[in-house]
Amino acid sequence: MKGAELASMLNAALGAAGEPEAEVFATFARRGFARFAVSELGQHMQLEEPSVVVRVARDRRVAEASCSELSEHAIADAIRSAARTAPSVPRDEGFPGFARADEPEPPPMARHSARTAAATAEERVELLSPVFSRIRAAGLLATGVLDTTSRVEAVATSHGLTRSHESTLATFKVWALESAGGSGAAGHGMAAHVDLGSLDLEAQTEQAVVDALRGKNAGSLPAGRYDTVLGALALAELVEWLAMIGLGARELEQGLSPLAGRLGQRITADSFDVMEDPLGPHAFAAPFDREGVARRQVPLIRGGIAQGVVHDRATAARAGITSTGNAAAPSAFGGSGPSPSSLVVRGGSAASLDELIGGVDRGLYVRRLHYVNGYLEPRRAVMTGLTRDGTFLIEGGKVTKPIESMRFTDSLLEALERADGMTHSLTVAPNWWSAGGSVAAPAVRIRGLNFSSGSRQK
Repeated sequence: MKGAELASMLNAALGAAGEPEAEVFATFARRGFARFAVSELGQHMQLEEPSVVVRVARDRRVAEASCSELSEHAIADAIRSAARTAPSVPRDEGFPGFARADEPEPPPMARHSARTAAATAEERVELLSPVFSRIRAAGLLATGVLDTTSRVEAVATSHGLTRSHESTLATFKVWALESAGGSGAAGHGMAAHVDLGSLDLEAQTEQAVVDALRGKNAGSLPAGRYDTVLGALALAELVEWLAMIGLGARELEQGLSPLAGRLGQRITADSFDVMEDPLGPHAFAAPFDREGVARRQVPLIRGGIAQGVVHDRATAARAGITSTGNAAAPSAFGGSGPSPSSLVVRGGSAASLDELIGGVDRGLYVRRLHYVNGYLEPRRAVMTGLTRDGTFLIEGGKVTKPIESMRFTDSLLEALERADGMTHSLTVAPNWWSAGGSVAAPAVRIRGLNFSSGSRQK
């Protein structure tokens, strides 16, 4: 299905339903993925994922309905269903109305690859064969996924606004494991790109193998503060959590954001910049949000100073400004306020990860994090989580031996005050919870990161 075709269907459904104040957002994704576990291909599937969410407003009462059938009839029925529900919904006095035809056009963004869209099951298997061979030759087990997705999304309103966009995304995740049961060493590799041919599966597989081999027979360390080099994926996860707790207008309104009451003030290190950049080369998202508003660059923290947050039409109206194009797409996790789609953390001057490690006399190198929780104390951005897939002791500027998983608990913003180095290069990590969302981040060296519990004693 093409974007123009989907947009035409939405407009036809709006015409058939006849509601004067209505909006339709629809997506159609075609996914092909190969999942593998313990070095065997366990699941190879082609999926088609249609989704439609409609909103209808009557007398400032906004109701929502959804369906999973892409047809004019089904969408018109969903609009009528929302209209029947609207009278029982509380009035939203701040409702600004749905977007109109005079909304500024988003810039054209080329985020579609013919190769990714045409990828076959046979091609995915062929690409994974060297991955299996390399990991098997190292005496390890391979687990992971290669996913190729084509996505079409469109939005239309009863006020004449119509938008559509076609995109692709190829993602590769691999783990090299010492044992099938999850105990023992593990290494990880990850890559994501619009074009399947641009994924460096060989390099990511090698990274996973190297970390798994040097991660065997891990030792332990007690809780304490350690000079720590966080890999780019580890920092990306923490910044993603910062976005969830504090870089959207709803959290700012509620006073929960670390930025609340502090706009224009320094809240972290002057070396830390993060912005919403949906127009740059690191982004995967459509150039418009679910309301049809064009996305734009938004400085969030610049030079450690809180600059602002992202908005949708409702929060922007309350703030007396225009939307930044960040209305959150409908999610299985329920309704939410505006959120960033394409975060970019400005890199530093370090030429490599080894340069950051070379500046640590005794400390830790942490490849990744998991089970992160950013809700401990949102106003200070206090987070906790576990290290994963490669935690290593640094001695004399060199990685010397592996360490079992440890739990960190620290304020991200306060920890960044103690950062004294970032790599120039960035790694792009897609969000797991939103289609097209991403965080691009460097690796960072933080002095005295707090580890609240030590690694498991053997």
